[in-house]
Amino acid sequence: MSNPIEAWKAEKHPLDAWDEIVAHASAATPAENIPPQDLERMKWHGFFHRRRESPGRFMNRIRVTANELSAEQGKEIALMAYEYGHGIIDITTRAGVQIQGLEINHLPRVEARLRKVGLTAKQTGHDNIRNIFGHPFSGLMPHELIDTRLLCREVDAIYLNSREYSDLPCRLNICFNGSEDHPVHLWTQDLSFLASRNADGEAGFQVLIAGTQGQEPRRAWHLPVFVYPDQVVAFTQSILDLFRLKGSREKRSRSRLRFLVETIGVDGVLEWLKVSLPFQLEPANSEPIPTAATEEWVGWFRQSDPGLWTMGLSVPLGRLSWRQVEGLAILSRKWGDGHLRTTHEQGIAVINIPTAFKSAAATDAAALGLSMHADEYDRNTMACTGRQFCDMAVTETKGHMLQLIDKLRKRALKLHGIRIHMSGCPCSCAQHFTADIGLKGVRVRRFPGTREGFDVFLGGGISGQVNLGLPYRLGVDVDQLPNLVEEITNEYYLRHKPGQTFSSFWRDRIQAEEAKRVGDTDYMPPTWVCDGCSHHHQGEDPPVYCPGCAGLRRLFARIEVTADSGKDAGGRQTMSSLQAAHHEQTNGFMMAAMLSDIPADAGLTVSLDGQHYALFRHDGGVRCIDGVCPHDRALLGDGGFCNGLVVCPGHNEAFDVCTGCDNQHPGERVRTYETRVENGRVLIRLRNQTPATQKVIRTGQRFSGTATTPGAKISTAPPGPPPAATAELTVVQIIDETPDVKTFQLDNSAERIPFDVPGKFARVCASIDGVDIWRSFTLSSSPVQPKLLELTIKRNPHGQMTNFLFDSVRIGQKLKIKGADGAYFFDPEIHPEPLVLVSAGIGITPMLAITRFIKQTGIRRQVLFLHGARTPVDIIRHDECLKLSKTDSWFHYSVWLTQPPSGWTGFTGRLGPVQVLSQVADPIGSRYFLCGPDRFMDDVRTALIEAGAASEKIHTERFHVYSAATIVAV
Repeated sequence: MSNPIEAWKAEKHPLDAWDEIVAHASAATPAENIPPQDLERMKWHGFFHRRRESPGRFMNRIRVTANELSAEQGKEIALMAYEYGHGIIDITTRAGVQIQGLEINHLPRVEARLRKVGLTAKQTGHDNIRNIFGHPFSGLMPHELIDTRLLCREVDAIYLNSREYSDLPCRLNICFNGSEDHPVHLWTQDLSFLASRNADGEAGFQVLIAGTQGQEPRRAWHLPVFVYPDQVVAFTQSILDLFRLKGSREKRSRSRLRFLVETIGVDGVLEWLKVSLPFQLEPANSEPIPTAATEEWVGWFRQSDPGLWTMGLSVPLGRLSWRQVEGLAILSRKWGDGHLRTTHEQGIAVINIPTAFKSAAATDAAALGLSMHADEYDRNTMACTGRQFCDMAVTETKGHMLQLIDKLRKRALKLHGIRIHMSGCPCSCAQHFTADIGLKGVRVRRFPGTREGFDVFLGGGISGQVNLGLPYRLGVDVDQLPNLVEEITNEYYLRHKPGQTFSSFWRDRIQAEEAKRVGDTDYMPPTWVCDGCSHHHQGEDPPVYCPGCAGLRRLFARIEVTADSGKDAGGRQTMSSLQAAHHEQTNGFMMAAMLSDIPADAGLTVSLDGQHYALFRHDGGVRCIDGVCPHDRALLGDGGFCNGLVVCPGHNEAFDVCTGCDNQHPGERVRTYETRVENGRVLIRLRNQTPATQKVIRTGQRFSGTATTPGAKISTAPPGPPPAATAELTVVQIIDETPDVKTFQLDNSAERIPFDVPGKFARVCASIDGVDIWRSFTLSSSPVQPKLLELTIKRNPHGQMTNFLFDSVRIGQKLKIKGADGAYFFDPEIHPEPLVLVSAGIGITPMLAITRFIKQTGIRRQVLFLHGARTPVDIIRHDECLKLSKTDSWFHYSVWLTQPPSGWTGFTGRLGPVQVLSQVADPIGSRYFLCGPDRFMDDVRTALIEAGAASEKIHTERFHVYSAATIVAV
């Protein structure tokens, strides 16, 4: 026989291995000295070797048939977990119970103690029928069609201790539901009995067969028969015989019941049943319908006896301490009748509590750290055992899920019934394929090796019918999960149709898309740092108060970091990942960065009071020069650094970081600044004068530095000259651009906010809950008309600033503005080439500013504008651009839509590198401005460079690069 597992099963039946287990326990045989086949045979007795727990620990999986657990049984399980294990008890997704951490010598004692209280762990693993469960509240519900508890036990009796039925080709899962509301999990079992009524109104079961999760998930087939309760045992035995005799034993990957049904078809199953059963089955042609509502197992539930209640308790991720289980056993005797119920949602309930004792029972549960008032995270999340104990898992799960929950709670993200299931491997023990958001554990490649991560599936569960999740993103680092979950949840809230479920919404969106692999730079949240205790917080906004020192929110500052440890698309260090807030020091020094933030072989750009500075480690200390190149206005901190010279990333001239001298033009230099390091903090002395006093003069749309005293010529280019100013401007008009984009027109008639070249941004301040919050937005208007500034802004449903602007700001109201600023801009004097503008979504805003500027100034410049959007409704100022393309020969405009309507004559699909290169006639001779998602810009930039475009001619708008170490005080 080619299958080695079948070979050692045939060599010795695993049920015959108990004597050897006892012998190993008596001798305390180390696990490494037990043959692997014997370790596998132990699973027939409910004991699973855990290689990751040295030295040789075991897990015990206990059957809780029909979800019923007595107080005596619960207490015994708790005491064994305390005496022999780690003191923890996990409730599984099949309503069973697991004890972790047993040693080899404990196994016979555990088996004897289970048997004494009427429990067994037999045949809970490998090629057996797993724990049979039903509705957790079966026998208690007022409107239940069939009490399935006795049927669960009768089916148990078919195979427990049976040599034939404990030698199946693979595992088999069986469950019952006596209610007419059928939950999602029934569609992924090998055999599911769903209570229903036939045409005559009689109660019986419809049947689902051969569903799977795991490596190759599939929704179960409906078997078009109606099975009466007294036919269930014979029917089940016939299916077991079919599987045992006809199922494949050659390849483990093809040994599940679903592969047999794929081979013989539903008709083949019906033919087998017709021959093997002593009675004729009644046909049932209509398929069962899943319940549209999410099941509720947490809370108070009135039983069929109106004077009794079930207390459903929340068990986060199914893990309990031994004290909690023991306490529940005592509680159930004290306030109920001494019975508990486990749920397939990893929960537990106390039943038969009289109305008068409800409050007392709830109080005792709270004393145990348990409650029936669970929030949506406790209700809607599930995680398997994970790498902590399971040998098959490639990632930890319960720990990662707890951290994910904590981060999402801090962001105040509401799930509203959206389920998140996390499995540590493809086996899908946490049923991630039938969750709204399914997470499958994988190893993710990250420099310098691999990390734990997850493939993300969306659209599982109910979407009209039960569906399995579709792959959405692959290789998501655990640190990227909070932002991804927040993004897809908010996208659903913003875009869904009334009544549309999360599952249905995302299935419609991604069913024709190929799952994308996530890179290092995707889904990286902003970092906030507390100036009081250096506590770091990740999220869209800082916490209301610091959990480290209870400091007020205003002590937090934001550091907009790049991903990949602070490197931009070209791999250059631009900033630190964690940088403390700046504040004034003595003797004119200001804190700029932490010494540890400055890399050894690259620069760090910081911004203090609107001025940019570049920091470098050199000659045993820290050197500081002006942060902006006087010729190209590129950030010098982005340039290559070696032997005390930094090379401008814009035009490749080198500056000495000690003297500030231009290596190619010795007569010119940038300013240098005195530095010192105290307690790991780098301080800069800011000064108004240099050895040769400089004066900034405005000349038309340009700014240049000229020396006013004899000596060396000092060319300076402060960031965004003239320096960014702050003013309160009146909102004179609010324009609805798209359903989630508005343009705010601001009165700048006094020109209090200087604006010289298009593409720059302004910072907007809003007082929210008594705290000033600053955010940056690109100016979409042209500097030719500086008296009216326009900010075109997309709403972030969970962003404080955009919600404030959309919901609270009205015409006539004043906004505090600081600007204009930024190293991303178009300057006709230093950018003479034909322009290629490439944008996606809200990235169109700087392109509008550049286009309007060229139109209004009459500059002769060819412009190719390529834009990507979802639908025509999402294109900002589409009519304006179309009109310009028809009236002005220098302007060429094309749009790609990912969701084109019927009749759309433009391009379809996603705008990307291939599409851009197909439209550019002269890749080498053009200058490019890119704006959109980071991955989009990176991909286009890479393709352009490979096509021969010079990197210094490709501009990408990244607030998080330009503002690499900009700290926005809140």
